[in-house]
Amino acid sequence: MDMACACGSSGRTVARRVAAVAASRGAGKLRRCARHQALGPKVPVGCSKLGGRQGGLTLARSQNLESSSTPSTSPVVLDNYTDIVNNMTKAVLNGLKDDLTRMEVEFPPVLEADAYKNSSDVYIDANVQFAIALGRVLQEYDRTVQILLPDENEVRRARKIFGQALDMYDNISLGSLTGRGDVISDAIESVKGVFSFLDGQGSGSGQQGSAQDAQVDTYVVINASCSELVDLKKVVDGQRDRLLREQGGAVPDGWQEYKDEKSGRPYFYNAKSERTTWDRPVANEPAVVLMNLELETLRGDLGLVAFPPKDMHYDFLSSFKPVYFIRQRDYSKTITESPYLVNYSGAIYREYPGDWQVLLEETLGDRKYKPISSSKDRYTLFEAKETMMESMGLKGDETPALKFLRTGYQTCTWWEDPKDYDREASDNWRK
Repeated sequence: MDMACACGSSGRTVARRVAAVAASRGAGKLRRCARHQALGPKVPVGCSKLGGRQGGLTLARSQNLESSSTPSTSPVVLDNYTDIVNNMTKAVLNGLKDDLTRMEVEFPPVLEADAYKNSSDVYIDANVQFAIALGRVLQEYDRTVQILLPDENEVRRARKIFGQALDMYDNISLGSLTGRGDVISDAIESVKGVFSFLDGQGSGSGQQGSAQDAQVDTYVVINASCSELVDLKKVVDGQRDRLLREQGGAVPDGWQEYKDEKSGRPYFYNAKSERTTWDRPVANEPAVVLMNLELETLRGDLGLVAFPPKDMHYDFLSSFKPVYFIRQRDYSKTITESPYLVNYSGAIYREYPGDWQVLLEETLGDRKYKPISSSKDRYTLFEAKETMMESMGLKGDETPALKFLRTGYQTCTWWEDPKDYDREASDNWRK
């Protein structure tokens, strides 16, 4: 008889036995839900919604990877922050090579084991450190980086803690989305600035700058909340509108304008990158990297009272492509034989330009994950869980009625619902 241990390892043994039996019976492969069979927005093939950067980028273009039905069998370690930072910076560089101007980076800023006992300041400071680490690499490729925090109060605090590190780099600065803090703090800082000027020390602003700094070509946004997405949208859209006015009616080099036969709308095609977009391309558009904003959580607040509407996702957040993404989850499943409860852990993982992957922890607690599935399209949490269960043989011969009782009627969030794909300005967020 298998004895259950605290980590549920014997349950995994039982699950693997069940999986072997299911395989011998010719169990079918997991079908993707209708989300991946539904048609996306009627946009040109390969549309990313955004025009690409055309100047100032000396990096070689990365190669597109073909979709693989058999994921890599190499284990992935998700608690080594040296590897995480290296892989994250490599993914961002690959995105810049491919002219991506809106990117998302998401990974746990602190170890999962310490998540519940840490204060919010630990998360805030960790994100600043990771943003500086990314900026250090980007400046080696002649990028001028500005780390954008929600307001000036956050900038002052970060400057106080990390000022010595920031002073070591000429091309990394701090800025804010709003350009202001609370009234009292701003008044105090103004008085300090006057006395510093009278003492011959300058304004004391150091490397702090506004989000409209013309020298900056890469913005790294951290620690923004759901309500501050409005300020973020104003900054990003304002940058693009300013560049469009300066550009006039011209099209950047390498782009050609065409007209869609069905709708009559103009669209633009770049033969070099093989990218199409409805929006007029902008030359030298700054890149924006959203780092650890937990957009999945923020999307859940959209549409609630005192929060931005759901259109914030459809019109804005949908245009950000996840280039590095880790979403870990722990699950439990009851079975009809000893140990009766199976614990398992997995993750949704993506490192651009690679495919999306579902990872399953090989031995519970060792934080080493094995890829078990890959796809060109982003997995929902439900799809990832179903993939893990099938890999462990935990689905068995489940009737439709039992499956409905287990999963319920709704198996995806409102922003993952295929019927609303035509409302999205871009499908970047799920590709």
